[in-house]
Amino acid sequence: MNLRRSNKSSCQGSVLIIVLWVSMGLVATALYFAHSMVLELKAADNNVASLEADQAIEGAALYVSNILATRANMMMIPTPSLFHADGVKVGNATFWLIGRDTNDLQTSPQGDQPIWGLVDEASRVNINTATAAMLLNLPQMTQNTAAAMFDWASTNAQASNDGAKSDTYSALNPPYLCKGSNYESPEELRMVYGLNMDFLYGEDANLNGIMDPNENDGMILPPYDNQNGVLDPGLLEYVTVWSKEPTMGTNGSPRISVTDSNGLSSLMSSNFPSLPAITGTYTNVLQLYVNSGLSESQFQQIEPFLMNPTLTGLININTATATALSCIPGIGTTLAPQVLAYRQSNPPQTPSITWIKNVVTDPTALAEIGSYITPYSWQFTADIAAVGHANRGYRRVRFVFDCSSGTPLIVYRQDLTNLGWALGKKLHDKLLANN
Repeated sequence: MNLRRSNKSSCQGSVLIIVLWVSMGLVATALYFAHSMVLELKAADNNVASLEADQAIEGAALYVSNILATRANMMMIPTPSLFHADGVKVGNATFWLIGRDTNDLQTSPQGDQPIWGLVDEASRVNINTATAAMLLNLPQMTQNTAAAMFDWASTNAQASNDGAKSDTYSALNPPYLCKGSNYESPEELRMVYGLNMDFLYGEDANLNGIMDPNENDGMILPPYDNQNGVLDPGLLEYVTVWSKEPTMGTNGSPRISVTDSNGLSSLMSSNFPSLPAITGTYTNVLQLYVNSGLSESQFQQIEPFLMNPTLTGLININTATATALSCIPGIGTTLAPQVLAYRQSNPPQTPSITWIKNVVTDPTALAEIGSYITPYSWQFTADIAAVGHANRGYRRVRFVFDCSSGTPLIVYRQDLTNLGWALGKKLHDKLLANN
């Protein structure tokens, strides 16, 4: 009898243990699926935030297009004081326009936040029109690299001195041919012999124009930098392929080339009938001003109706960086600091090139400078970064707008999300604290 009771108790104990193990398995399974559902919920929430950021970027692009289309003066550059460029709400999302202050590129260590606004493409050097000698004044440039950059777009079959053509590229692994036609975007420079990512990006790994913490930490985190507290932007900061002026004025009438003597005479007589007529032809607008005898204010009345014979690749003297100024023949590295200093002390009130005569007095240099400069800008970059609700779903897209036809058109679009956070440490910490 006792044996039976013992066997029965043992059996009941075994069943209890099995039930407990099954219960634990069911609980573990339930917890596992619950945790999976939480992760799925978070993933779905992050995906919604990303979609919100994407839509905010599309809305921001339309906003910028409207800003450019409704400028009071189509030849004036829109400044951030005239529109919203940072922390703009679009539903649950927020966007920022990452710009540049070309008068003073930020070089402080671990910059707090970028400059907000648009980027003027005419403030940069156009690699489709610049000569090898002009390219040589870009930072860290060598004779061979400048020549190779020039040869990539040149239609000449033979390489220039120190340059590279298809015979050089054919020896690479994998081999390819030299293009022999215009660059389609600055990023195409990655194909040029002698250029690499370090040269193109420099220390500015996310291309936001400021020094982020990882860009001033030496060898700890990429990119590798010299930890000197000064941001060294790469080549992409200073070059463009978009700068080009229209032949039509904002009033719908054709602009008058300085090589058109009849047109110049008619323009002068209609605006200044009491002054002597302008005779002859000129190589550029600045040369015309120097020889016209007109005052700055008088010349600025007719300046919008004039144009250089060459309209592609002109550098906006009112917005160009010191680096871009140094690439202009007649200014170079010697006069570029003086030109920039004068412009900073005497900000142009209207878009004009006349003020350059107050800095450069040599007539020969002025005649040379005039063939490469303009006071106008027609192409702008909107570098748009956005986050969705709860400051999640970061996205970043760069748009290039061309206004030369009268209507802003998007001519280039590039997703830069993969470059990482570009809104600065200060804003990052603020958004994280509010999350």
